[in-house]
Amino acid sequence: MLARVWDVVKATLAVSALIAAALVSADKVDRRKTQPVVGTALIEPATTGTITRQERP
Repeated sequence: MLARVWDVVKATLAVSALIAAALVSADKVDRRKTQPVVGTALIEPATTGTITRQERP
């Protein structure tokens, strides 16, 4: 019984350590203010005029 509890405690600590490492890593990336992920739009795309707004009479 004690061995099973210890396994659960170890698993919980391992998951907590992974979450903490991910948060620290994300914080470091945010502080560096790196460029956004490749493929994301930096600005909104230009309006092409293919979809026009229909005015109500």
